[in-house]
Amino acid sequence: MSIVDFNDVSFIYPRSRKKALDGVTISIEKGEFLAVMGEAGSGKSAFCKLINGVIPLLSGGRLSGTVISDGIRADKSTVPQMAIKVGLVMDDPDAQLFTSSAREEAAFGPENLLLPPEEIEKRIEYALNAVGLKGFDDRNPASLSGGEKQRLVIAAALAMKCGILVLDEPLCRLDPKGAVDVMNVLKDIQKNSRITVIMSSHNSGLMAKYADRVCILKNGKIAALDSAEIIFSNAELLESNGIQSPEIVNEFFLTESAENAESGGEKSIEPNSLLASCAIKISNLNFKYPTGTGISNLNLSINEGDFAALIGDNGCGKTTLLKCITGLLKPHEGEIFIKNKNANILSVSDISKDVGYVMQNPDNQLFTDSVFKEIAFALKNMRLSKPEIKQRAQEALDIVGLQDADAFPHALSRADRTKTVIACVLAMGCKILVLDEIDVGNDYKGNLKIMDVLNSLNARGFTIIFVTHNMFLAHKYARRLIKLDRNGIVYDMRREV
Repeated sequence: MSIVDFNDVSFIYPRSRKKALDGVTISIEKGEFLAVMGEAGSGKSAFCKLINGVIPLLSGGRLSGTVISDGIRADKSTVPQMAIKVGLVMDDPDAQLFTSSAREEAAFGPENLLLPPEEIEKRIEYALNAVGLKGFDDRNPASLSGGEKQRLVIAAALAMKCGILVLDEPLCRLDPKGAVDVMNVLKDIQKNSRITVIMSSHNSGLMAKYADRVCILKNGKIAALDSAEIIFSNAELLESNGIQSPEIVNEFFLTESAENAESGGEKSIEPNSLLASCAIKISNLNFKYPTGTGISNLNLSINEGDFAALIGDNGCGKTTLLKCITGLLKPHEGEIFIKNKNANILSVSDISKDVGYVMQNPDNQLFTDSVFKEIAFALKNMRLSKPEIKQRAQEALDIVGLQDADAFPHALSRADRTKTVIACVLAMGCKILVLDEIDVGNDYKGNLKIMDVLNSLNARGFTIIFVTHNMFLAHKYARRLIKLDRNGIVYDMRREV
């Protein structure tokens, strides 16, 4: 018996001429685990949001065909009505978190169903425990790491106990162990409660293990629909749709220990060893959030020309470290020297002349109506001449491989939006780049394009530090692996690539 039916569905977003979905017909069985895969822009998010009516009820746009979810035509209902039947987890957790505690987030849906208090309490405990957030009841969502926020959004959806659970890239911010934990929870509830799980993901390794069927979208159309076993055994199909082989993903997915990092001749090094001129030196760094989490007594030296991957579980302090380096956070104790200058007494703008910061979500750093204006914005504030601004902008565009300086940034692919931000910081003249999980939300080919740009910059003498949970990228590109946990540096290894 099908529980979700797409009948010749096409959809065009407002102010767009391209169909996000084009003639999609598919029936999803009750209790099935369907993985939705494909390149960035293939229509995965539109597919997910149509199931509970967010598209077109909230987004607007033009829809033809019908989507029936648990017997209800989604576009003829309301989003609150559909939320009782369909739980939706989007790829950006900040878009779904709005209360002042983890407990309130998990309770919000059940409270709106007017459930008895004792039932609400049971659901809160179940949901938070299921995603590994036991003891986080009173934590403000804003104080959580990106991965912890993603877990909380999943918990809020689980607390509703809907018959259909739709998840749009829910794993992209989770560390490897956390991703496996969440997948085990989803598989258990799918099996034991006959909940239908529909998940878009780029993680072919986990989809091959957990999904019953796989639907591959390309340019809004269904390119393939079959069992996970058949789909992932077709190497040509995967390659033509920008999907990484699950064998390659699995080879690196859980490789976050020194014991498993043997290929390439890595060796342990002292945190403060100086094998070359020091770009960044961190001594006895301490930073604590009001919740008590943060960084404790961290010592680290980054040499000029390093290409370092910063890895570790969600909440271990990776993003906090980057923000301390860039001056967005000021350490409570300890010192940070950037090219022998004490960053503790420098302004953020002064630090930005040496260190360029690329955030996890490029949209947080893009706000003008053209790529050129994005690059030129900071240069104008530096009071540079128009000819120099034009020259710097063009050089930065050439380095990252962007051709259209007049393009509207938010109309670009996520990978190209990230490259736009990289171009902005390059134009400032900095020689140190710190990048926070820039692989999040990108497809396999998009990630390679970004990392190839960074590899080229490193060959030119730039110092690169990037945070990632993608161990394939870490091992393919980084020549130094630095793993953190809540107590500091677990290991720091140099390797040949």
